[in-house]
Amino acid sequence: MDNNDARFLGRSVTSLQTMLRVIALQDSSCPMVIPDGIYGEQTAKAVTVQQKRAGLPQTGITDYATWQAICAAYQTAVVEIEPAAPLDVVMNPNQVILEGSNNLHVLLIQAMLQSLHEVYANVDPCALTGACDEQTVCAIKSVQRCCGMPESGILDKRLWQLLTGLYHQAIGDGERKTHCFG
Repeated sequence: MDNNDARFLGRSVTSLQTMLRVIALQDSSCPMVIPDGIYGEQTAKAVTVQQKRAGLPQTGITDYATWQAICAAYQTAVVEIEPAAPLDVVMNPNQVILEGSNNLHVLLIQAMLQSLHEVYANVDPCALTGACDEQTVCAIKSVQRCCGMPESGILDKRLWQLLTGLYHQAIGDGERKTHCFG
């Protein structure tokens, strides 16, 4: 639970139940708790399970040591059940990546282009070299062509946003090489 989450300020039972629920979502052997704000039998049972796992006295009462153990278990569980945080790439205003450029963004671009190639038959492949080489420029041009853009082979912020949008669509698609776009 994010320390800045105002929904849980002054609601310690709801906070506890929310953490217990996340732990149960990640580990089905833990009792599922509904965050209703009432410290009832189900909450006490789930707390007892967490106390046992942490080697604490099994009282069903949430003392400081129990709270800390549940917070630690929650932090582990939330990493497993939530999607990975998105990567925000910062391109300076008017920044472009040209053929021959060595830029830290190029490897990410190549990985996205390769993923798009695996889904869309009309996107050219490129190797993961980290350099904006001829093969990468051809792959960029193929995306530009498919999207009705001028085939410059230059990666700017507009094309970056297009590539990331296509990438997000492509990774959610289980099919491979079955369709084209553009």
